[in-house]
Amino acid sequence: MRHSCIFVAVAAGTLSLAGCGLESSGSSSFNPAINVSLGFSSFTLTEAMDTTLFNDLYQAVEADPADPDFSDAQRVAENLREELSVFLNLGLSEDKSTITTVRNPLDLMRRVIGEDEVTSFTEARQYISEKIDAQEVGIYDTTTNGVSVQFTDQGAAEAGAELTDYFWVYPTVKWVHTPDTTGNVIRTLVWVAAGTFPENSTRPSAALGTEFLGRDFATAGYNDEARIVTEGTVVIEGEREMSFSRTYTGLQADTVIIDGTRIGTSEVPEDPDKPSGTKEGAKFSFAGQPEDISCLKFEMDYSVPEVRIYTSSGEAPRLANPESPDETITNPDYCTNLESPTFKYSSAPTGLRS
Repeated sequence: MRHSCIFVAVAAGTLSLAGCGLESSGSSSFNPAINVSLGFSSFTLTEAMDTTLFNDLYQAVEADPADPDFSDAQRVAENLREELSVFLNLGLSEDKSTITTVRNPLDLMRRVIGEDEVTSFTEARQYISEKIDAQEVGIYDTTTNGVSVQFTDQGAAEAGAELTDYFWVYPTVKWVHTPDTTGNVIRTLVWVAAGTFPENSTRPSAALGTEFLGRDFATAGYNDEARIVTEGTVVIEGEREMSFSRTYTGLQADTVIIDGTRIGTSEVPEDPDKPSGTKEGAKFSFAGQPEDISCLKFEMDYSVPEVRIYTSSGEAPRLANPESPDETITNPDYCTNLESPTFKYSSAPTGLRS
């Protein structure tokens, strides 16, 4: 998938840190990032689902019973929730209307930061806040300092889980304040799966970039009141990827795209007649459509509220340029490029992000 971003069960309030330790290396007064290594009883979040990344969207796609196509709309809403559940590893209530548990690297890191459980991250935000007040550049960046953040799910490790399931590594945890541009703060979180994966496959990963208003940036809590926009990606096994862009000020809207990864939509290197990006992604069933789809985009407009669905099947992201075999052009029939939605429906007002 080729989408731009602005960066490139532990319960809230009862976050269980077992054998927790911090090791400092590579720190400087201009970039105080250090190594962080934490042990958890479990990575599964079981409380405070309202603080999770997609809880509001999960509720917002619910079809409005007054919609004339309610039956079809509700089936689409259920499938949107199923796709979110696959990528975010959500546990659901019996009727699947609400999220009961969450287990994914982005929500876990958001919980750790938001609950002020780690001194290094608390100090990072205090440092950035001081730079905002002084109108100076401030950077906390693990990548630049050659350090990283590592989490271990001790319960999963003791149960014999695969390395990628119990050992989560975040090569990038970063806050940046640049007064000469917007004066806002951008936080970047990147997780990359540990372990080994098949050759010519995509290693699972996740990334989240969040922009905060500098004037409202807080040194504690989730900082949601200061959020302007979030963008990110989640890559899972099977060469499937979800990208998202969510706007919290002004136009209240979300866009989510699910299709194949860069490798999953590229032809094999030894086939010179099939340029990169000219292969359709992995197919999946959706909303009872007679044909499996390979690309799904949906937009949530909170102001209406309305959900717009765009799908395509058997279409690649790009086409070979007939005028230049070595080049590719955008495929207008690919779901991300469609001008008119395949289906749209009125969603039930939730009072969220209104």
